[in-house]
Amino acid sequence: MNLSDHPYAASGARAARELLESIDGARTVLVATIDGFALAVAKRQSIDADRLAALVSSIGALGTAASRETGIGTPRCLVVESTEGRLVVRCVTAGSHELVVAVLTDTQALLGRVWTALARVDQALVIS
Repeated sequence: MNLSDHPYAASGARAARELLESIDGARTVLVATIDGFALAVAKRQSIDADRLAALVSSIGALGTAASRETGIGTPRCLVVESTEGRLVVRCVTAGSHELVVAVLTDTQALLGRVWTALARVDQALVIS
């Protein structure tokens, strides 16, 4: 399937733009398929969206495996905190599709606000 024909390509692009604009300190927002293909990206910096999509789908898979192994339920968000920024990954189910939404921020972004914005992403991923 051509990814531009994916049922969530348009709503993913809209959700990515809205997240980028609503989160202070956001650098990039990516919506990807669970198998690592970029559906949509909104960015303020140069980044390889296809490579990032592969990485965040792997992070999502690791979170799912760790959650299953430890019995803590379904993963919501995973955070990679680094010296120059953070990568926050949320696994979402949109209809029958599993997606991964990633927000790359600077160190000044407030994690609570990022989590709150990502918690609403399920509603933003509506097929129009």
